[in-house]
Amino acid sequence: MGEHPEAEVRAAFDEFLRVGAYGRDWTAWASLFTDDATYVEHYLGRFRGRDEIERWITTCMADYPSMTFSVDWWIIEGDRVVFYIWNNLPDPTGGDTPYRFPNASVLHYAGDGKWDLEEDEYNPVHAEEVFSAWLAAGGRKHTPPDPRLTAIPDYTPQPVATPFPREEIEAEFARYRERAQTAVRTGDWDPWADQFTEDARYFEHHYGKFHGREEIRAWIKGVMQPFPTMEFPYEWWVVDGNRLVFWCQNRLPDPQGGDRVFDVPTLCILHYAGNGQWSYEEDVYNPREFPEVVTAWLEAGGELPADFDLSVG
Repeated sequence: MGEHPEAEVRAAFDEFLRVGAYGRDWTAWASLFTDDATYVEHYLGRFRGRDEIERWITTCMADYPSMTFSVDWWIIEGDRVVFYIWNNLPDPTGGDTPYRFPNASVLHYAGDGKWDLEEDEYNPVHAEEVFSAWLAAGGRKHTPPDPRLTAIPDYTPQPVATPFPREEIEAEFARYRERAQTAVRTGDWDPWADQFTEDARYFEHHYGKFHGREEIRAWIKGVMQPFPTMEFPYEWWVVDGNRLVFWCQNRLPDPQGGDRVFDVPTLCILHYAGNGQWSYEEDVYNPREFPEVVTAWLEAGGELPADFDLSVG
């Protein structure tokens, strides 16, 4: 747990949203980071220190004056804040066509109203598709922003309404991790798929959306076949109601048996539905980080099927 009172972290997060996502005053927003802060934008780069963060964000957002932001939900636990935010562009025709995409972000609070870490995860292919469609519809820098825009309805589901004890959710999450480890060891992903409800939804930010346990089962068996030794070390998790969010690595073992690291981080969202089952999972990451990692792993001696396609768009 963190060193700072929850009320202090919440007040700092409120200010973070007020000047940034809602006020779009990016110079003031950058001032909320510590002098030595790290900002990892998993597509656009890594920025070190408040000054570098300010130069990047003011330059970047100058290209998107029509974009507004809305926050779906957040979890504050200790000094860590996890939130799900939408990037919204207005329909340039005046209609209601949605030009929006979400990302998941993590903040670490350092005290005195400042943050020393932010990481943003999303699929840049999706972002580029949204922006290209918006331009094709007539969107331009002078298109007036619309701060009323929020999430696309039912783009992701809400957690089930029935509350469950945190102890039950964390105990089941321990079994979730054990099932993944067992599947890696045995190659049998059926028990892992069985932990989802019959009507579960799964949103994998590269492979797409899957509806129902059997679609999830077919997908996980196919996607894991080329990577039978991939592991998923878990670094942290937070819980709010029936929603559990965790950070893990998609890690390939060093082919030489050494300690070289070949991995890509992922932020995952789970909804607990009771009876030891999950009704939703969402895996948020940048799939364009994978080709470089897998290529390095292959050069180190890793092996993949000859017909495996490394391209991700």
